[in-house]
Amino acid sequence: MLRPYDPSRDAADFLRLQNLASGHGVSLDSFLKTEASWPAHLVRRQAVTERDGAVVGMAALRSFDYVPPNWLLLTLAVDPAARGQGLGNELERWATAQATELRLDGLAVNVLETAPAGRAWAERRGFALHAHRFASELNLNRPYPAAELPPTLRLRDMTNASEADWDSLEALYGELLTQTPDLAGQPRWTPEALRLVLRDSPRLRPEWLLLAVDEHGETVGLCHGVPISTGIYNEFTAVLPGARGRGLARALKLELIRRAQAAGVQRMRTNNHASNAPMLRVNAALGFEALAGSWELRRTLV
Repeated sequence: MLRPYDPSRDAADFLRLQNLASGHGVSLDSFLKTEASWPAHLVRRQAVTERDGAVVGMAALRSFDYVPPNWLLLTLAVDPAARGQGLGNELERWATAQATELRLDGLAVNVLETAPAGRAWAERRGFALHAHRFASELNLNRPYPAAELPPTLRLRDMTNASEADWDSLEALYGELLTQTPDLAGQPRWTPEALRLVLRDSPRLRPEWLLLAVDEHGETVGLCHGVPISTGIYNEFTAVLPGARGRGLARALKLELIRRAQAAGVQRMRTNNHASNAPMLRVNAALGFEALAGSWELRRTLV
């Protein structure tokens, strides 16, 4: 039986299946906090499939800033023991019906590299490969060199930041995002979206939101870390074009590493678009070890 997701009874099973699809180990507490803080203006439709009283499948359609406007991200998973019974097809039909009702332009799905059958399943339903992303992880249980900045630059974080500081950071963050392979050609994020991932994020650690500032007080680079179940996630690192080629990304990451180590964190994880060769080189030089990546597939609906 397919029915709407009920957080009061389904949360643990829903999360278990969602983690299976994403490869992440999100805790129930973190999941519930994120669900409770979901902005009312963002789309979120979720369903589960039951067999003999047990939840064995889930599907979620959600707004996602890394897909084009009027697209949604689809997350779909079926318990391995319940596969081969058409439950995935049932959930996909539900998602397509919801997308039609919402008059969407398209859907995106992320599939782990370790699940080629999942990619084939999506491709049979009209999804086509859009991007390949690499996951990598760094062991923080060893010493790292101190961050070395050019003499004209200094580091600061967002601890005790003013409203003007946040406004300035969000404007820069939005500009740098448009220069990433993930968002090339897409509209700039709205102020609301930027605020949600920065100052209003339930995962905010202002001491892990680092800025490189020049002699004129202008921010020329940033590095953003957030807590995850396995330690720290390096969510974003970027440098303005005029400040590139000076080792600034490496220095910012080293400072984030130092702060994570001081907090007792043992692992740092990150993801990078396959075409982002400069950042992949920085990560490799620091000792990040490759993990299973993911494919993003998209299907237009118009």
